[in-house]
Amino acid sequence: MFSSPPSVLPKEAAGSKAGLAWLPWVVLLAVTFACYAPGLHGGFVFDDDVNILGNDRLRISSLNWRELWAAAWSGDAGPLGRPVALLTFALNLYFGGGGPYAFKLVNVLIHLANVLLIGATAQALYDAFVQRRWPKTTTSTIDKWAGWMVAALWALHPINLTSVLYVVQRMTSLSALFGLVGLLIFVRFRAMTWQRQDVSHPVWKAVLAGFSIAVLVLLSALTKESGLLFAPLLLWIEYSIFGFMYRGRPLHLLSFDLQRFTTMLVCVGAIYIAVFKLPAMLGPGAFNNRDFTLTERALTESRVLFYYLRMVVLPRNAELSLYHDDFEVSSSLWSPVSTALSVAGLAVICISAWLFRRKAPELWFALGWFLIAHAMESTIFPLELVHEHRNYFATFGLFLLVPLYLRRITKPEVRRLCVALFCAYLALLCFVTGVRALQWSNHVDWAALEAANHPASPRATYELARVYMALLDSTGEARFGELADEALLQAANGYLPGVLPYLARIHLAYFRNLDPAPSVFEKAKYAFEHWPYRNINTAALRSFVTCQIDGKCRLPDAQALELLEAALRNPRISNRDRGEVNKLLAQYYINKYNDLPKGTLLIHKAIDADDSAASRLMYAQALAMQGQFGDALGQLDEAEKLDRKHVHGRQIDEERKSIRQVAANQ
Repeated sequence: MFSSPPSVLPKEAAGSKAGLAWLPWVVLLAVTFACYAPGLHGGFVFDDDVNILGNDRLRISSLNWRELWAAAWSGDAGPLGRPVALLTFALNLYFGGGGPYAFKLVNVLIHLANVLLIGATAQALYDAFVQRRWPKTTTSTIDKWAGWMVAALWALHPINLTSVLYVVQRMTSLSALFGLVGLLIFVRFRAMTWQRQDVSHPVWKAVLAGFSIAVLVLLSALTKESGLLFAPLLLWIEYSIFGFMYRGRPLHLLSFDLQRFTTMLVCVGAIYIAVFKLPAMLGPGAFNNRDFTLTERALTESRVLFYYLRMVVLPRNAELSLYHDDFEVSSSLWSPVSTALSVAGLAVICISAWLFRRKAPELWFALGWFLIAHAMESTIFPLELVHEHRNYFATFGLFLLVPLYLRRITKPEVRRLCVALFCAYLALLCFVTGVRALQWSNHVDWAALEAANHPASPRATYELARVYMALLDSTGEARFGELADEALLQAANGYLPGVLPYLARIHLAYFRNLDPAPSVFEKAKYAFEHWPYRNINTAALRSFVTCQIDGKCRLPDAQALELLEAALRNPRISNRDRGEVNKLLAQYYINKYNDLPKGTLLIHKAIDADDSAASRLMYAQALAMQGQFGDALGQLDEAEKLDRKHVHGRQIDEERKSIRQVAANQ
């Protein structure tokens, strides 16, 4: 595989060899696709339904600018809205329908494009490392395969599977695509200019490269906020590899040393963020919808990073999962004891890498890359604790170490042994990814396996219950109802603050023509009022209210209203969720009691809690139903002002037209 070509080739042979240069890449892409192909036949999982199928604005009827814009800005998954990812989901629905196959196929194609980008970037960085460490030595066969080796490790590693087959995580893979293109432009440009004396580039080329990189990083961030990390990763490459050199000499900005000037700007920026931004982001209410504190999360993430590293080095199918909500929270430095060991381990690794950064710059680079890539999602911010997709581009630096250290081996027999081990490891990755993709191809088997591998995961057991409920619906076999209730009970016991299992047991009881046990209602009410209030709680209430209004759920109205009011009494509920729950109450009163005045009053409360275009639109509809057409049109005007992203524009126009027609006919 790594045999050196003859030093002199006939012209025809040289041309033939150049023509075969892409063959290993074609093989890699084909093998990667084959590994993922079984998973294309799987279904939507976890919050795919909520973020894609449950977002009506993604179902565009044409490709006009207004609909595309509304679809792009219709989400609230992150502070930036992630419009680029949402736009691709809308296009997927428009061209491929609502089935999961087309979505997953696009995700796999994005992953394959990223494989090529990873390979090209790895090759360029490897060449730069070689130029630094071995500027005058002969070439090695590894030099020609370095990019391919890194790309192969990355393409086939099963830790990346959730970023591909878990549809909504296109946000991660597509964000990485834009970021990797930006990094590749930067690395290629700097590789040509940092040491070569015979190279001169016009200023416009540097400006064009800088502008392109800025646009790509922006697109990456608008796909998912973690795309912002490609900016510090770019700086890390400059610091640790190119060293702010141009044509062999230090770069200067006017009379300032550019490296020192950049370091000063980075320090000032870090201080500004720490003093003026972080306090607001990590204030008292930041962790209201979490069952851990800022300190607990920071301590836990020290263990999570080592957990990721273990899965990267030795991935086990039983350990890999979509759900890691069974990961133990570190309540203190000594509980569990592994927290202290992890914190100490990270400190020792970082200090050692710093001390030996000149002797082992590749280790320093790999560690910095890994930590920077996890800086947003695996540190102090109030996100969930563990997700495999957070490693999608974090592992790149670690994989780059493989060819760099293979090149250091001088003994042919040792190198051949290492190459053989590398090939065996690739085969292992290929096998685990293929088996895992096959498991993802059947939603029933996948849910059962996830619950079996992670019995303490409330989400895994809840998902299994949903599968059993679907089987009960499709087959009518009573045993599936019993299995679903057992799984829901296990999910409730696994995480006591969880609301979903209790509401699902109410749904299930009526679906089985039974009455839910009174204790289930009481536990649901207590959880809504006292435990951390999550966004999913409102979604669960929305589903419950729909079930009640449709008559499929038959909980007494007084009890149904108690659940909604319990949620409003929760001191941790956000203003946004308070507004949404008030609108659900309004919907209940209007549809179940035909009490428009009470419903209108509740909508007004929702506006007081969180004034939004959607709330004003609902208020206008309620007023129009009571014949208050002038006030209704005024509310539509307010909705239009609040609709700064023009998400509700078409609906506002249609409602305005309808109200005017009704008013004209009065």
